[in-house]
Amino acid sequence: MENNEVSHSVSPEDAERIADSLAAALENRRQRADRAVIHSFAQQNHLTPETLEEFLRRREEKRGDSLPADWQAVIDSRLKAADERLIAAEIRCVGSRLGLVDPDAAALLMDRSGVFVDDNGDVHGVRDSLELLLKNKPYLAAALPASTGRAGNFPRADSDAAGFAARLAQARASGNNSLAAAIISEAAAKGISLR
Repeated sequence: MENNEVSHSVSPEDAERIADSLAAALENRRQRADRAVIHSFAQQNHLTPETLEEFLRRREEKRGDSLPADWQAVIDSRLKAADERLIAAEIRCVGSRLGLVDPDAAALLMDRSGVFVDDNGDVHGVRDSLELLLKNKPYLAAALPASTGRAGNFPRADSDAAGFAARLAQARASGNNSLAAAIISEAAAKGISLR
């Protein structure tokens, strides 16, 4: 096999062993090169290698755990994208509660200066901003039906009231007043008035 040919007959275990050996050899070479540079630099500057190593240690401590600028830029852009997704989800959620017709349009039109995501991932300011938007642009809200019954109830079809009325008439005809009272209570719980 020539030097520039790659062998495909290496097992995964052998490949991992070879990669581990190579990584150890490269690290060993890097450490030897570092020691040689430190020793040479110490001689040139009339210092001991230990003094230079202490200088390097202090420099690393001062730098802290900072990441390279390009890595930090990637992290920052991904965090910003995640925040935007959280805010968009909050706009859809709060917007549906407020009756928004088009949450995407509201997201573009709303004032986002007070909207932010805290360190725990909680979104703040969306409700206030959407309420202000709906106050200024009420056409973004869906028109509610004229009557929805009591809070939490959906409009009932007339057949529901007719069904309860028929059951009530049957209970009264049979003389079962406790059943009649239960039917009246059940209908009242559903927003239907019976007499």
